[in-house]
Amino acid sequence: MHQSVWDAFIPFSTPLEGRVQFMYLDVLGLVSTGVGNLLDADDPQHFGTNPKPLPDIFTLAWYDKDTHDIATRAEVLQEYKTVKFSNTAHSTIGQKEAVTRLRISNATIDELVRSKLSQFERYLLGRTEFENLESWPADAQLALFSMAWALGPAFKFPKFQAAAQQQDWLTMARESKMTETGNPGVIPRNVRNGLLLTLASWNAAPPAGDLTQLVYDVWSRLDANMRSGNFPVPLNLVIGLQAGLENLGFDPHGIDGVFGNKTRTALTSFQSSMGLMTTPAAAGISDVPGETIEVLGNELQSQGFPHYP
Repeated sequence: MHQSVWDAFIPFSTPLEGRVQFMYLDVLGLVSTGVGNLLDADDPQHFGTNPKPLPDIFTLAWYDKDTHDIATRAEVLQEYKTVKFSNTAHSTIGQKEAVTRLRISNATIDELVRSKLSQFERYLLGRTEFENLESWPADAQLALFSMAWALGPAFKFPKFQAAAQQQDWLTMARESKMTETGNPGVIPRNVRNGLLLTLASWNAAPPAGDLTQLVYDVWSRLDANMRSGNFPVPLNLVIGLQAGLENLGFDPHGIDGVFGNKTRTALTSFQSSMGLMTTPAAAGISDVPGETIEVLGNELQSQGFPHYP
């Protein structure tokens, strides 16, 4: 992978997963730690049928939070079982922490994340559809690793995979969306993945930019990226629609990629001002008429805000 992606992966992933120094139950009831690092060998569809941890758990330097003594293998296993059956999957992070006593250091978390990222890269390179991964634009690489981090590197998204073989970044952007039902925490990851792949398409288009460097700045907030002027507004994404409306004075009250009431109100206000058919029932970018997108793009261009595609 490009060095820029390697350097950016932890700061990109931490806001999406958190950074946790103890064992906790994720929303699927699986024991995890660190930056969304799975420790659980159980089948989430049959909770508790295999209450055994992955071997990774015993490679980490767990220590007692009070005495700072290094935990024994038996203590680590007991902590795992305590967390596994704590019924805290949907509890607050404070409630999850309260049932634990073992910790790992931030340095251990960084080492764990980088080790897993390297493993994922090797696995993905072994898949035919991703065999040219090393030559991909940095933004596309980061999006793929982001998907693998959330789904596992063996994930099956047929349309996404077919587009990856053709390096069709825009189709990949459309087909990268992970199921959000029952897991709203994946929404910001979906938003960022779509943006990353759209930026990959823009950056790779002739004349191509520097594909080894990220266009998306992982050290800045999402809305700051969209307001930075470092890349055109991507009107094929909700986040781009929001940024475009804001640039033209129709405030969506935030640039977050979520198509809510305030975005809908800003959209219909823009449509009315342009004499366009209004869409007060629009629930997503696919419900916005092509004519609206075209007029929005023309208005942005005329006021010095380039858009893409």
